[in-house]
Amino acid sequence: MIWIIIAAAIWIFILFFIQPRGLKKYWTVAFWSILLAYFLNETFVASGFYVFQDIYYLFRGLPLAYIIASAGKGIIIIRYLPEEKWWQLIYLILFAAVITGIEHLLVEGGYLLYFQWTIYQSLGFRLIAFITLAWLSKLTIQQKKNYLYR
Repeated sequence: MIWIIIAAAIWIFILFFIQPRGLKKYWTVAFWSILLAYFLNETFVASGFYVFQDIYYLFRGLPLAYIIASAGKGIIIIRYLPEEKWWQLIYLILFAAVITGIEHLLVEGGYLLYFQWTIYQSLGFRLIAFITLAWLSKLTIQQKKNYLYR
């Protein structure tokens, strides 16, 4: 149930703070986020690094709500990503730290069990995934600054 609550909270945040017509601009980010979340977490779960608990809708060892929440996290990351590279790195580090902090609470609550994994590995993995997501989204979303026609 906790995974459904987290996914709902992320998507409620998106609905309140991102305009619905602007949301279609970020569909590729959601796609990349789902791919990254699924393939990386599925590999780690299959390797026995950690396991998810309290899953209502399971998809190959992962909560379906977790995958849906990952799409929302990706949209939030890219929507508020600063333009300067230096600030982007700081932003991604802070965002990864916040999400890892939430994950730590989930570990303490017994919703996520670490076997061959630590919170520091989770932070590093998440930071690399967020940097990859920022790079992939830069390839698929054109941010037009000085365009001539409006």
